Amino acid sequence: MTDPTVPQRTRLSVLIVDDDEAMRSSVRRVLMLDGYDVKLAASGKEMLRRNDLGQFFAILLDRKLPDGDADRFIEKVRGQTPHAAILIVTGHADMDSTLAAIRQGVDDYLIKPVEPETLRARLASLAELYQVRQELRESESRIRFLVENLPAGAIFVDHNELFINRAVEQLTGYTSDEISTVRDWFRVLCADRFQECLQKYRQMQAADFKDVCVLPIVRKDGVRRELNIAAHRYDHHEVWLVTDVTELQDAERRLVQSERLAAIGQMVTGLAHESRNALQRARGCLDLLELDLEGQPEQLNLIHRIRRALGDLQRNYEEVKQYAAPITLEKSTVDLAEVIQSSFDDLSAEFDSNRASLSIRREGYRSVRVDAHRMRQLFRNILENAIAASDAPARIEATLLTNFVDGTPMLQCEIKDLGEGMERETLTRVFEPFYTTKHAGTGLGMAICKRIIDAHEGTIHARSVPGEGTTITILLPV
Repeated sequence: MTDPTVPQRTRLSVLIVDDDEAMRSSVRRVLMLDGYDVKLAASGKEMLRRNDLGQFFAILLDRKLPDGDADRFIEKVRGQTPHAAILIVTGHADMDSTLAAIRQGVDDYLIKPVEPETLRARLASLAELYQVRQELRESESRIRFLVENLPAGAIFVDHNELFINRAVEQLTGYTSDEISTVRDWFRVLCADRFQECLQKYRQMQAADFKDVCVLPIVRKDGVRRELNIAAHRYDHHEVWLVTDVTELQDAERRLVQSERLAAIGQMVTGLAHESRNALQRARGCLDLLELDLEGQPEQLNLIHRIRRALGDLQRNYEEVKQYAAPITLEKSTVDLAEVIQSSFDDLSAEFDSNRASLSIRREGYRSVRVDAHRMRQLFRNILENAIAASDAPARIEATLLTNFVDGTPMLQCEIKDLGEGMERETLTRVFEPFYTTKHAGTGLGMAICKRIIDAHEGTIHARSVPGEGTTITILLPV
C-alpha cells in the first residue's frame, strides 16, 4: 500500500516508436518497473497521428522505421511537443548521423541492443531534468499571471521579450503588441532620448538592479510622464515594477523651486530697493547734464542711450522680482482665443503692422477658468518669442481643442511658428530660469510661463525642429 504521507512523483509518460514488436514489449516491461506510463507506436505516421504527443516527457524513436528514417519525423515531433526528450535508438551509429540528429534537437543516442540499466539511467536523468524544467515553466507561468493581474504596473522580461500588464498599458497608452521587446520599450516611449535611456537601463542591469531609476517617457497621446522602475533579475528573467511618479516629482521640484524663489525674492527685493535709489540719482544727474549740453546733439544722444540702458536695468530687476514673487490666481471664465488675440494686438502696437500675422483655429474647444491677466502675460511671452524667431512676416498659428488625459477633459492650446526652430540643448532648457540665447534679457520669459501654467495645474512643453519652427503646447484643466 502506498504511504499517503510520502510525496509521490508525478507519473511520467514515455512513447516507444519501433516496428519490432518484441523490442517494444521488452523495453515497455523494463520502463514500467520504474513507474513510467508507456505507450507504443509501430511507425512514424502512427506516432504523428496521436493527439497526445504533448503529454510525453520522452520519446524513444527507432532510427529505421517502415515509413522512413527517424530524421524526417523529428522536426514534426518537435513542433507538437517542444519539451519532450527525443532518444534515437539504432543498430549502428556513425558520427555524421549523430551530429545531424543532434542539430535537429535529439537529446540522446542509444545503440541496439539497448542495455536495460543504461536505458533506465538515461531516462532517470532526463526525467529529473524534465521535472525541473516543468517546475520552472510553472513558476514562470505563475509570475506572468501575477504580473498580468497586479493592480500596479508590472513587466515580465523573458530574455529580451516584454510582457506588460494592463496597468502599464493604461500608464503608457500602448498595448503589449506595440511594445513587445526591451528595445521597443525605450524606442517607442523615450523617442528622442532613446539611446540615453537604453544606456541607463544597461547600466542598471550591469549593477544587478541595485538602484531604481526614473524614466522620462512620452505617452501615446503625447503627454510626458515620469515612471519609476524598480527591477529584479533571476536567471534570464526580469520583473519590473512601474510607478507613475510624475506628480511626486513635480511636487518635489516645486518645493525646491519655492525655496529657491524665496531666497531669490529676498535678495532681489533688497537689491531692487537699493538699486532704485541709485537709478533715481543717476537719472537726476542725467537731467542736470542734459540742461548743460543743450544744443550738442551728439552728447544728448549719448544721454538718451544711457537713459534707455537704465530703463532696461530697471525692467530686469522688476522681471526677476516678478518671477520670484508668489503667484496668486484670480480666476474667471474666459474665452482663451480672445486672450490670445488681445495679447497679439498689444504686441502689434510695438512692431510694424506687417511684422507678424496670427490665425486662430478652434476644434470643439470650451471656455476655461483661468487668471486672464496671467494668461495674457504668458501668451505675450510666447508670441514675442515666436515673432523674434521668425523672418518677417512671421506667421503664427494658434489651435484650441479639447483633449482627454486619463479620461479627464483638458483644453489643449498650441502656438506654432515657422521660424528658425531650436537646437536640442536649447529645447531641453527652454523653461529653465535665467537660460537665454538672446543678447539681452534675463532668460525668465518661458520660466515665468511655466510657473503660470503650474499654478493653473496644467502642463506646458515645447517641440521644435531646427529650420522648421517651434510649437508650444499647453494643457489646462476645464
